[in-house]
Amino acid sequence: MGPTTCVLTTALAIFVTAGCATANQGSVDAGPNDQVDASPTPTVDAGCGNFCDADNDGVVDGNDECPDTPAGEPVNQSGCSDSQATTTLEPDFPPYGLTWVDSGDPGRAGGLTWTYTAISRGDLFHIYWILCDDPTVPCGISLNGPIDDASEYWSYSAADSDLANGILVFTNAPVLLHDDGSTETLSGRMTVTITDLNDVPIPAGDVTALAVPARSGEAGAEIPGTMFKVHLLCEVQDTTNMTWTPYADYYDAASTPMAGDTLYSSISGYFYSR
Repeated sequence: MGPTTCVLTTALAIFVTAGCATANQGSVDAGPNDQVDASPTPTVDAGCGNFCDADNDGVVDGNDECPDTPAGEPVNQSGCSDSQATTTLEPDFPPYGLTWVDSGDPGRAGGLTWTYTAISRGDLFHIYWILCDDPTVPCGISLNGPIDDASEYWSYSAADSDLANGILVFTNAPVLLHDDGSTETLSGRMTVTITDLNDVPIPAGDVTALAVPARSGEAGAEIPGTMFKVHLLCEVQDTTNMTWTPYADYYDAASTPMAGDTLYSSISGYFYSR
């Protein structure tokens, strides 16, 4: 009767090799008395075909997916600079060859921790982690059966979050089913803390601030380096003393049905990159 957890991901799958080409340095043949344009336009030899480098970014035209890279901008292996690349959802998990470990339970004291290590960034400019981004998979908790009502879904609360310290807060209104058949609507919250492995906060943000074209996800963080962790704690508010209690602990202490599985949880994390 424990909560279930699913994780997926996101990225530009074509960006898999390390190193960035040097972009648009420009060069001309000049003698000591020649006058040289400070911003020379590369001369293209039509005879070189796909082996030309029209924008002089170090990636030949036949392999260059961004043929008009602005001068001086580093590019990835596809010839695209940061300003030209598209932020894309990684369809498979795990991406970047990372290792993922989970420990704990989001509905129990201590919560759940996801640890991501050994991220191979290749020539990616940015990696983003976004919570609850699959519109086909409910992301929430339910105390009265499967997660089938929008009120049970987690909704990002900007007012309760502390973005600078990597803390995102989500709220919902799960319904508790009592053993006499009556129901009780509770206030729920999920606190998500994003840090490096030394517990130093990684600043968080909503998807608009992160410039991530998320599907249904509302918030997350840009991930620096090659490792990070996410801690999640899901709670409900006790209606008698107004204290917050891990939802599974609250459920166990309440007068809930002895038979049947009415406690459900679904949480997922996804990766985007460019």
